[in-house]
Amino acid sequence: MKNQLIIVAIIIAAILGGFALFSNKQNERSSSSNNSSKTSGTQAQNVSTTNQDESVSENAIYGHVHALIMNPSDNSLLLGTHDGLFKSVDQGKTFQKIETKGDVNAMDFMNFVYDPNTKTLFAGGHDLGVIKSMDGGITWSKADSGIKGADIHALAMNPLDTTKLYAFSVGNGVFGSKDGAKSWYRIDDGPDNPSTRAFGYMGTPSSMDRGMKTDKTTNIGYLWAGTGGGLYSSFACFCGWTKTTGISDNATIYTLAPDPANRSSMLAGTKDGIFKTTDEGKTFTQVNSNIKNVAAITFDESNPKTIYAATSDGLLYRSVDGGQKWDKVNGISKACLLLSQNVGFLSLVGIASILG
Repeated sequence: MKNQLIIVAIIIAAILGGFALFSNKQNERSSSSNNSSKTSGTQAQNVSTTNQDESVSENAIYGHVHALIMNPSDNSLLLGTHDGLFKSVDQGKTFQKIETKGDVNAMDFMNFVYDPNTKTLFAGGHDLGVIKSMDGGITWSKADSGIKGADIHALAMNPLDTTKLYAFSVGNGVFGSKDGAKSWYRIDDGPDNPSTRAFGYMGTPSSMDRGMKTDKTTNIGYLWAGTGGGLYSSFACFCGWTKTTGISDNATIYTLAPDPANRSSMLAGTKDGIFKTTDEGKTFTQVNSNIKNVAAITFDESNPKTIYAATSDGLLYRSVDGGQKWDKVNGISKACLLLSQNVGFLSLVGIASILG
């Protein structure tokens, strides 16, 4: 009996220790999140409208997920999160945190774009500014000369001319680059809704491009902006923003992913699922309503029928038919976290019943 009591005491101590570690981790995350929000808020025109596009869903590994990209240089997946940058070399089954080097002032990666011509990965995020990497996301250097502010909520690249990039700096507006992010200039304030969360550049001639007979050049297309209150677009001339009627005015849009194989097509990840347009954004069809809080979507450019989508709480899905059917790859759901929180309690109940 004495030996049994010793074993039980050891088990209880281990469980309580686990609770303490879990509690400390959650408290640290909460503190980090609050500090990040405060920092972002000082740069925003309106804290409440700026943050309404942020999902609060988290998991114990990543915090909340913001961005996802498939790096064509090695076909790895990079996950941008509230707690840093993670990499998968097994199609998303497992992720390992990258120990970043260089000019990385914060760990909150919100967006990626990749230039296949120079093999350069660009990223932006809370307090990151715009940074670039030539080695797959390990070493970073600043690439935001001319951008006011460091809270970059959206980033996009013109696929027809990869020297042209676009960034949204919270509280400061839209900035553009014509030289591969060596220098930036201010374009305008951005959409009327200030909670811009994502950009997507659709490199297909617009009606204005055709009318002005510039449709054979690379200075064509639409820059799309996903916000906390609908979807907006601007022509390449940047002569104003138009709110599309193709998707709900109240849609919370976290991510936009233009199709690299069909320039009239694009996916939008929203609070309520995944939507798709095949007519340059005139209409959108919901292709999935089961995956909620879709924080990031990326195409496999070597096989654009293969698409990955990540939710804000770390679940990863894959489609191999262009976005019609989605299968879960991996992830830690809220249910798993709740289960982990209750394991200790259930174990104590089990021990008590054994002892009678």
